[in-house]
Amino acid sequence: MSAALVLPFTQPLLAQQSGTIVYEVTAKTDPERMRGFQRGGGDGDEAPQIPDVITFKQTLTFNNGHAKLATERPDFGNGGGRGGWGGRARRDTANAPAQGQGQGPGQRRMGPGMGMMGRGNAQYFDLANKKILHVFSTFGDDRKTYYAEEDFIVAADTKASDKTKKIAGYTCKKATIKLKDDTYTVWYTTELPFSFSPINGLLPEANAVVLVAEGGRRAFNATSVTLQPVTDTDLTIPAGAEKISQEQMRDIRQQEMEKLRKRQPQM
Repeated sequence: MSAALVLPFTQPLLAQQSGTIVYEVTAKTDPERMRGFQRGGGDGDEAPQIPDVITFKQTLTFNNGHAKLATERPDFGNGGGRGGWGGRARRDTANAPAQGQGQGPGQRRMGPGMGMMGRGNAQYFDLANKKILHVFSTFGDDRKTYYAEEDFIVAADTKASDKTKKIAGYTCKKATIKLKDDTYTVWYTTELPFSFSPINGLLPEANAVVLVAEGGRRAFNATSVTLQPVTDTDLTIPAGAEKISQEQMRDIRQQEMEKLRKRQPQM
């Protein structure tokens, strides 16, 4: 039996709704791997302490079938700073929880929050057609922007529950979902006019919005859901972005990361 089911493309167009969902995200770290992202190469007493768990916020802004998931800098408990974690660590930790949406740090499957993001630290969605839009821009003077599409996936290995509770003002149902090598407790609502999960593959139903997803290594908890007009008009991918396949996107990302590694001074 297939591990996941791709949503059909016959979903109705969304109602004219706009607003935001704010998630508090916690993720366990891999200290050995994260030392590779340390700036300054300090060791001994000079090396920053690596926390066991990082916390940060993700905000989904949606309007008229388009959405953007923005990730804030994680809280490493030491303020980052020069020679510390700062933005270099964010590239890893902000990508690990979200975004292969369902994959752990270092795994390659793309999803919201995974890989290097376009337009800073945002990930884009076509809610009307239930697609993730992965955006990536190359570096240097010959900068180019690409995007690849990935379908929202409904989880196949789901155990439903009759338990319900209110989260951020919405009635939510409980489900337990096994995804790859982790098991998540998920709370989701069907009272919003679109589908979304902060981890692709954790949708218990085709028309669900996941407000809580708690696994063994990471957790997403919606602290607020606000339906209101949004002033952010930057909810779509950059004009002129070239559409490519997911395989091509992975190749381009790897090539660009290799270029960056070659530019870095050897310690």
